[in-house]
Formats: sequence, structure tokens, C-alpha cells
Amino acid sequence: MVQNTYKIVSSFEANCPAELVMKDGKKQKEMTIGIWNPEPDDRDDLYVCLFNPAEYESPGVNDWDDALDVFQMDDILTLDAYEQLQSALFDYDDHFEMALSEKDFSIHPTEILEDELKGELAKEQMRSNEKQQQFDMEM
Repeated sequence: MVQNTYKIVSSFEANCPAELVMKDGKKQKEMTIGIWNPEPDDRDDLYVCLFNPAEYESPGVNDWDDALDVFQMDDILTLDAYEQLQSALFDYDDHFEMALSEKDFSIHPTEILEDELKGELAKEQMRSNEKQQQFDMEM
């Protein structure tokens, strides 16, 4: 059985200091989601924007951002994993990579990964629709 893998890696960007990297074991497709921290002094303001397929399918959603939901990292990770992430981000200046297992998550990571893969497809469809509209307008 091929397992999905999950890890958090540092990115050293001011507003997005780390990334959640998930790899689908079957399709070998990797998804990377930024972990945002707009207030570098606020250790508790770590969040991700996750794709919500239900939002995306609701009528009137024209903009990709409307299909994203914000989740605080302390709602996604267990307390131990969250504290480990905070420590890696705020207590050290070194590059880090933090491997995660399913037990490090409060919500099932497979669902997050599946939604993000759906989101990637939806984004590609939106892009090709926009290209098609531009092409139609030029004609």
C-alpha cells in the first residue's frame, strides 16, 4: 500500500514562513500550501487557505479566492505538532523540515489532500475557460 506523505518545510518568506507539502502516494502528485503568518510577532496567527469543493460548486463563484476557506494551523494539527511547528518557526533561524504522520493532524489529512487535488483541477479549468473567453472576444 503506497502511503501519502506530509511534511512542513520552512520557506523563509516574511508573510509565509513555511509550507505544508503533501504527496499523494498513488498518483505521486505533490501539493504545496503556504502557511501564512502576516504578523511575525504573533505566534498564534498561523493559517492556511484550503480549497473547498462545495464552495467552488456553489453558483456565483467566479473568483478562485471565493472557493478558499481559512483554517488556523492549531485546528489542523494536534497540539504537540502545532507547538513543534511554532518552535521551529519562531525559536530558530535554521531551515527545517518536519515530517508529519496522520496522527499529527486533528482533521484527516487525506481529505485535505483530496480537496487540494480537486482544487488544482478546478483552477486549471478556470484558466482554460478564461483563455477560451479571451479567444472568443478576440474573434
